[in-house]
Amino acid sequence: MWGRLNGFRNAAVFEPIDDVAAAPDWWTICLDLVMITDEACRDIGFQATNPFFEFFMQEYAATDLSSGQEFRRVQRAPFSLSLAAEDVLCVQAKARTPSVGCTLRSLTHNLALLPPRGQVRARWVAPVIEADEARLHEDLGLLLVPLPYDINDDAFRSAGEAADGHWGWFEVEQHWLPAGSTSGRKNALVEFILNLIGAARASGARVDAVVLPELALDFTNFRALARALANDRAIDFLIAGISSDADRRKGNFVAIAPFFLLGKERDEKITAWENLILIREKHHRWKLNGAQLQSYGLTGLDQTKSWWERLDILSRSLDLLVYRGKSTLTTLICEDLARVDPCQAVVRAVGPNLLIALLMDGPQIGERWPGRYATVLAEDPGTSVLSLTSFGLMARQNRLGKFGQSSSIALWKDEKNGPQKLELHRNAEAMVLELTPALKQERTLDGRLDDGLSLRWEYKRHVQVSTGSRAEVSLLS
Repeated sequence: MWGRLNGFRNAAVFEPIDDVAAAPDWWTICLDLVMITDEACRDIGFQATNPFFEFFMQEYAATDLSSGQEFRRVQRAPFSLSLAAEDVLCVQAKARTPSVGCTLRSLTHNLALLPPRGQVRARWVAPVIEADEARLHEDLGLLLVPLPYDINDDAFRSAGEAADGHWGWFEVEQHWLPAGSTSGRKNALVEFILNLIGAARASGARVDAVVLPELALDFTNFRALARALANDRAIDFLIAGISSDADRRKGNFVAIAPFFLLGKERDEKITAWENLILIREKHHRWKLNGAQLQSYGLTGLDQTKSWWERLDILSRSLDLLVYRGKSTLTTLICEDLARVDPCQAVVRAVGPNLLIALLMDGPQIGERWPGRYATVLAEDPGTSVLSLTSFGLMARQNRLGKFGQSSSIALWKDEKNGPQKLELHRNAEAMVLELTPALKQERTLDGRLDDGLSLRWEYKRHVQVSTGSRAEVSLLS
């Protein structure tokens, strides 16, 4: 077929064709080649048994764990499986095949065509070592901690204004975090989370991961919490929104401590897991206008002006982590869920099994914007979506009384079930969202089946969690 295609090397790629005219012969050749390539790459990115997996992994360091010092396999994960120039296009592995629509995305089970790396870089992060097969088909319990529980009037403050005075920059003061080197309060924050895990498990809920919303922590407190959770071998990962990266650069980031990448070799003696921490920045600035400032009662900013979140927009990237063998996990930050470009193109093409969106927002209900965009992704490509916000802005709205009282800190949407509104009870400080994996048979646009190997995370239940004391909560507010 490549030989036949070579005979059309001088044909125009883009040429107007009459509606009733026959398709050029090279179109059929290309279509066949796409399908053949897709079948040849079955399970690529997931299983080492694929004959092309060696090429996929060649960018990684061959031995990392033996030294216990570096994990370059993760940090150097390739942005494309193709030998084509990455500045023109990228190709990555794929998790879900859309069941609706008529696009190239519907034509493949195993490969995704992505934009060039100059627009967005999608890094496929496979486990450093073989996963623990005993946990591959278990349920997943996410401990959702909606920190901060309260936000001061002037937590949103000016960081500079434009010369014409019509708009300015804003920044958020994280008054709920332990300041500087006050190890006592830092330890209290860690102990609070550990106590929540203990209370959740004591109630019969399973906790495999901990998730905190946008700007809940900074890097120092994230690392302190991750170090404590690393000793709990039942915790697979920690995800949190943070206000600074490992180099102390200010901004709006999401950090992931993916302990599960250590697989069956995970051991408390392995301390170099800190090099596995993945941090990436937000892609779109938050814009606050007068109506929003009034609805939250934020007095630190002039309500007659528009205010943009002060952060640098540098390289845009997305981390796609292989989790439990057949599943992929990724994250978005607030506005990134709503904006079509650049990362939604990656999300729709790859079809991650689980997407966690971190927000600092109002109540998470189906009628508001996070619910609308989550529904779109749940339908196409079939991604299960969790949006999680802190309780702080909701608490402000509840006190003002301009809107209906709400405590919906999270919204869950999967392809099978309708939106699940997750409300935090008055006496609870957190909740556990339990998910169950379900296999689904998917079919490409040309009719090829995937042998029922696609995985979908479905809602099972959610459980309220309380430590029985509000002292720790007030300390963190």
